Amino acid sequence: MTARFLGGAVLVAVITGPFGAGDGLGSTSRACGQSITAGTYNVRVAVFGAAIDEWIDTRRHLVFQSILANQPDFMGFQEAYARRGNSQGITQQTALGQLFQGTRWQYFSWEAQNVFNMNPFIVNTDRFLPVDSGSTTVDIEQFLGAVGWQEFFDLHQFFHGNKNGNVHFLGPERYVNWVVADDILGGGRIAFLTSHYETFIGDNHRGPEYDQLFAHFSDIVNNSFGYVSRQIIAQAELLESNWGDLDVIVGGDFETPDPALPSQREFADAGYTETWRFINGNGLRPTRGIDNLFVKHEGFAISDSYYDQAAYTNGASDHKPLYGELIQSSRLGDLNCDGATDVDDVAPFVHALIDTVGYAVQYPSCFVSLADMNDDGFMNGGDIGLFVLALSAP
Repeated sequence: MTARFLGGAVLVAVITGPFGAGDGLGSTSRACGQSITAGTYNVRVAVFGAAIDEWIDTRRHLVFQSILANQPDFMGFQEAYARRGNSQGITQQTALGQLFQGTRWQYFSWEAQNVFNMNPFIVNTDRFLPVDSGSTTVDIEQFLGAVGWQEFFDLHQFFHGNKNGNVHFLGPERYVNWVVADDILGGGRIAFLTSHYETFIGDNHRGPEYDQLFAHFSDIVNNSFGYVSRQIIAQAELLESNWGDLDVIVGGDFETPDPALPSQREFADAGYTETWRFINGNGLRPTRGIDNLFVKHEGFAISDSYYDQAAYTNGASDHKPLYGELIQSSRLGDLNCDGATDVDDVAPFVHALIDTVGYAVQYPSCFVSLADMNDDGFMNGGDIGLFVLALSAP
C-alpha cells in the first residue's frame, strides 16, 4: 500500500498491479472501478509531407498503443499539426482523429475552424456524456501590448534562431480546448481543459555578454506563461458558473518543470494540485517534466500518476504520455466501489475502520480512504456519524 496526502487527508491506494505498464493492448486494471484516468500527451509535430507520412504509417499507431494500454477517460494532445498536409492533403491532426473512429473515444478537434489550434482531445463516451465543449483563445499580445509582443517575438528570434536564422514558429495566440461531461457511471460532472504554452526559454547560446538580455527574455516568457495559466483558470471558473459544481482537470504542455515559476505557480495559488508531483514528490522526472496534470484539491483524491514508458513510446514522440488516476471526493462512503453509498457499504465500512489491511485484501480494487468521511486523515469512530448521514442522503 502507498499513502498519500491531499487536503489534510491520507489517501491509501491499494495497487494490485502496475499502472500504465504497457504490457499489452488491452485495458490495464484500474485502481478502482469508478476511478477516472486522465492524461496529456505531446505527440511531436509532423510538419512536412515525409514526416506526415511517417506519422501516418508508424508514429500515430505507437501513440495509440498507449491509449489502448492505459484506457484514459480524458486525454489531451499537443502539437497535432494541422497547417500542412501530405500529398493526399491529410494533416497530422486529421490522421490522429482517424484512429478513434468506431472506438469508445470521441475525438474533439478545432482544426476546421483554426489550423493553428494543435490541441485536440478525446473523451471516453462509454462512461462520460459530453454536454458542452469549446475552444478559448488566449492572446499574449493583448497581455503584453503591441510593443511588448514585438519585443518578445524579436528576442525569441534572437535566442532561438540557429546560425542560419531558422527558428520555430511563434504566434501570439494560445488555445484552451475544453469539455464538460457528465459521469454516467459514478455521477458528477467533470470539466477537462487542455493547452500548450508553446515555445520555451531554452539556453543563452549567444554568449555571456547577452546574459542580462537573456534574463529579460526569460522574465517575458515566464510572465506570459503566468498570464496563460490565469486565463485557463478563469475559463474553468466560467464553466463552473455556467454548469454548476464541477470537478476540474487541466492537462497540457506547460513548458517548464519548475513549480515555482508562474506557469505552474498560478495553478497552485488557485487551489490546484499537480498529480505527478503529489504522488512522486519534487524529484527528477523520468522524462522532460514539462507535461502536467492539475486537479482541484476539493474535487479529487489522487491515487496515482505516472508516465507510460513502454517501448512503443520511444518512437512515438520526444515526450512521454503522463497519466493520473483520480477518485471523485463525492464518492466518500462507497466502500464497496459499486458507484453508490448505501446499505451495502455498511459491512465494508466497519471492516475498513477495524482492519484496514484486511479491508484492502477483501476489496483489492477499492480505497480504504473512502471511509475517511470527516477528512481528518484517519479512519475511525469519528467518521461514523457522517457515514450514517451519507446513507440517509437522498
